[in-house]
Amino acid sequence: MKKLLILAIILAAAATISAELSPSEAAFQKSPVSIRIERFPRPPYSGATYYIYERDGEVICTKLEVCNKYDQCESEYKKGKYKDEFDVETGDPYGKEDPVVIPASKLRKHVCLTKFKLIK
Repeated sequence: MKKLLILAIILAAAATISAELSPSEAAFQKSPVSIRIERFPRPPYSGATYYIYERDGEVICTKLEVCNKYDQCESEYKKGKYKDEFDVETGDPYGKEDPVVIPASKLRKHVCLTKFKLIK
C-alpha cells in the first residue's frame, strides 16, 4: 500500500513536470528512472557497491563505489551496463536491493545521470 502511494505521488509529480516541458523533452522524461544496488566483497576488508540506474528495463548508467575498511571510497561512473572484471569473477553479489524509482525532483542530484546527460 505504501509503495502504491509513493508511486502515485511520483507519477503525479512527473505529470506536472511533463506539462512544463516541450513535447520532445516530455517524451524523454516520461519513463521513470529507478536505481538498484548490488554489493560485492573486495578482499582484504573492502567492498564494491554498484548503483545501477535503469529506465524502461534497460541499464542506462552504473556507478561503482569501492570502499576500504576505513570507509575511504573511490567512485567511477560508466554509461550503460558495467561490472568490473574482479566482480565478474566473484560471481553473484552478496547483497542486493530492489529497484526504487527516483523522484523527478531528485534526478539532478545523481551524478551518473547528469554526467552522461541521461536526464533533461
